[in-house]
Amino acid sequence: MTYYLLHSGQMSAERLAVQVPRLVPIEEIRRVGADDTVIRFGNTEDQDRGKWTINRREALFIADSRRTLLKTLRRAGVNCPRFTNRDEETETKNQLIKTYRVPVFNLRALACFRTEGKSVWLSKRIHQIQDHYTEVVFDSDDEARRVSLLAVRAMHAVGLEFGLVSIGIGPKGRPIVLDVSPSPVCKGRLLQLYAQAINEFMTQEERNNRAEVDRVLLGTDLEFMLKSRHGKLIPASRYFPLKGKVGCDDRTLNGDRSRRPLGEIRPLPSPTPEGLCQNIERVLKDAISLSATPYPVWVAGSAPFERFPIGGHIHFSGIPFTARFVNCLDAYVGMPLMLIEDPVSALRRRPKYGFLGDIRHKSYGGFEYRTPASFLVDPNIALGALALAYVVAHHHAELPYIDLHDAMRMKAFYRNDRDYLLPIAEEVYANVKRTASYVRYREPIDLIFTMIRNDEVWDESIDVRKAWQIAMPESTVRKQTQRKKKQASSSVRGGVTT
Repeated sequence: MTYYLLHSGQMSAERLAVQVPRLVPIEEIRRVGADDTVIRFGNTEDQDRGKWTINRREALFIADSRRTLLKTLRRAGVNCPRFTNRDEETETKNQLIKTYRVPVFNLRALACFRTEGKSVWLSKRIHQIQDHYTEVVFDSDDEARRVSLLAVRAMHAVGLEFGLVSIGIGPKGRPIVLDVSPSPVCKGRLLQLYAQAINEFMTQEERNNRAEVDRVLLGTDLEFMLKSRHGKLIPASRYFPLKGKVGCDDRTLNGDRSRRPLGEIRPLPSPTPEGLCQNIERVLKDAISLSATPYPVWVAGSAPFERFPIGGHIHFSGIPFTARFVNCLDAYVGMPLMLIEDPVSALRRRPKYGFLGDIRHKSYGGFEYRTPASFLVDPNIALGALALAYVVAHHHAELPYIDLHDAMRMKAFYRNDRDYLLPIAEEVYANVKRTASYVRYREPIDLIFTMIRNDEVWDESIDVRKAWQIAMPESTVRKQTQRKKKQASSSVRGGVTT
């Protein structure tokens, strides 16, 4: 395998090639072979070739036009300016209190730089603005951390993996993406950061080719909510603690930390989908004692209540994080599961939640994929979702790349346009069936795609406990029976007395 830097004669590309000797600089793509990896540095000549292309050609076209870039970001739910005229430039400039620049490679923020300046940015691209920026440690600065997450989200929304993101902060602290450059000026600290990241990427890729995937662990946390007999929201914190295998999510009701609306199932991880589903069932059985009455009902899905979207986060450890892995998760897990969500609540959830490439890195060294809704709705669907995640974890290097960043495909994803996405889902299904793991998980995977073909969606109204066949404790059933008898007897006596 050879790593190529495809450029158009930029000085920054030449400096990168000097800093990364294993990176072969080229200005034509013809010599790229099937097993090679290409980093495009602003060069959009000819179609993509090789095993993988960082900054694919179509993504570069999106980033090249400011109007197309901003339109793409807005479609993905990223806060950014609506237009590029000078009136808005002046207005927005006056609203900014500071700006950030975040270098990104392989969908990781490499650093975070901040300035208190208010550069004129709408009429100029990033490389044309020469403000003085100070590096800040985003791990210990909450605003810098949020900005870094937004920078990665913006890059992925455009379909890029390598570039520089400019973000402004308004008076209320809300970040706004100003620009994205896929061929930033590389010198000084930026050159050092990118060179180090590219070297680490190539070293990791070579390890991946020799590594075994038997050490991969799957985990999940699945959110749910509680609904009263009359359809009202019951805070999960009324029944469950904040921590533990079943607990509460951090979100609050109107800022009241004592009232948390979302419950969360946190089973132990497992190397197999069936093992993880068994762990989910064990947690549900343990949790039944905390809410062992028919009401409130436990509901899951996309957004059981309008203001509260919920998710089914899938955790991965024992496997290196790469941008290609994230792209595979979007196409082979996120998109198929979106097609069987309840369409009404799915629209309430996206694009603010469950957007493409929603990833969080975890302290244990792994990462979680947050795009799917809560597939706790049904054990068979849960097994199918985790089986697809298993296939991607073990076969992402061989699965064909499917681009969801095309304008029409992205619009279809966020609008839940099932008709438009059905042929793409069929392509995903065909590719999955070619993997060695499909035979092992044929039944749960077939279930997902059969539902897609039949235009079926999951039922968000069903009680999760009922779906998983979690029986009530006998003592609870006995008490309920006694209570009903007592109420019936009281009613009869009341009738006689009257």
